[in-house]
Amino acid sequence: MNALLIPLMLVVPALCIAWLLPGLDPLGRAMVGAAGSLSLFLLTAQTMLVFQVWSPAGGAAAVGAACLLMAVVRLVRGTGRPAVVPAAREQADAEDEDWLFDE
Repeated sequence: MNALLIPLMLVVPALCIAWLLPGLDPLGRAMVGAAGSLSLFLLTAQTMLVFQVWSPAGGAAAVGAACLLMAVVRLVRGTGRPAVVPAAREQADAEDEDWLFDE
């Protein structure tokens, strides 16, 4: 049971965090989700150890509550539109670099 608890506690927050970031590309969402999930997991464990209330069930409940809060934020905020990144203008970049080659 404990062998499944740790991956589950890392994957669920990663998916919740990735769900909060619709404007990023999939790789960016995965990276931010993984880093945020690990951070949430470690901060939860550290906080519970500091207050001397550590238990695996309590840790799972705390991480689950954080994921529930993230889901509520996403649902209240709505789907919205993903952030639009303006496309690079190759011609403008080429014109900006012409001064390098003038003699």
